[in-house]
Amino acid sequence: MWFPPALIDLPNIAPVTLPEADRPSWLFWILMGPCASGWLVAYGLAIYRAKLDKRVGIPVFVVEVNLAWEFTLSLILDQADVQRPINLSWFLVDCFILRQTLAYGWKDYPGMSRRTFRWMVFGVIAWSAVFHIMTTYELKDATGIYTGTGLNVFLSLSFIFMLNRRGSSLGQSMYVALAKGIGSFFAGWTVLVMYPGHHLFIFLFLTVWTIDATYCVLLYRKVREEGRSPWAWNRGPAEVPDAPGGLATGSAPRHGEREHEEAAVRSAASG
Repeated sequence: MWFPPALIDLPNIAPVTLPEADRPSWLFWILMGPCASGWLVAYGLAIYRAKLDKRVGIPVFVVEVNLAWEFTLSLILDQADVQRPINLSWFLVDCFILRQTLAYGWKDYPGMSRRTFRWMVFGVIAWSAVFHIMTTYELKDATGIYTGTGLNVFLSLSFIFMLNRRGSSLGQSMYVALAKGIGSFFAGWTVLVMYPGHHLFIFLFLTVWTIDATYCVLLYRKVREEGRSPWAWNRGPAEVPDAPGGLATGSAPRHGEREHEEAAVRSAASG
């Protein structure tokens, strides 16, 4: 054939079919411990920050996809006996975060009614659950590694999108960003120890670590730009950009409240 040969030949054995590497259980738990602890701390601090700012600390997309992943891999799909209780525990944590998402998440979508927002949230959860079930079944991915690792890239990107959408540090903190980064860092090493021959995982986790580091830098700069310390534990809510009169609350005015405020200002000025 006149066409030049391919630069990379496909393997005789698809890496997806290769089993887990034989590794000591203590090595798995040494890596999994900081991974789980990092995410647990990130969730706890995000819940705390959301209560202060009245804005979600975990992006809506992350909550939807995570909840669906942990639900399907604990109650729907067959998994290792030790993994299913762990996934169920994370699912229960996600249910609590979902409450905050339904209470505050709509503020990131000002052009959407609260009812439409709720339909969107549950719709994405349902779609994600079907996606996880079909992909896990198709690949016979008993540990959910492929769906979990692939989605981790978009979950990390969601934090940057959230920061950019709000234009402020509302609902966010450096402690959450660092704890999430630590969790993802050790999650990557856990997967690489389990599947050392899967080069896709190396690429994906290098991407995740780069995005997490970028988010930490962007968040740090944003808090400094707001004139506050990035390491202040109980810093007050940031001012909402472009809010009338420099409104400094974590909750955006509800429908009708903005008009009421403007009318009150006009009345005071005319008086």
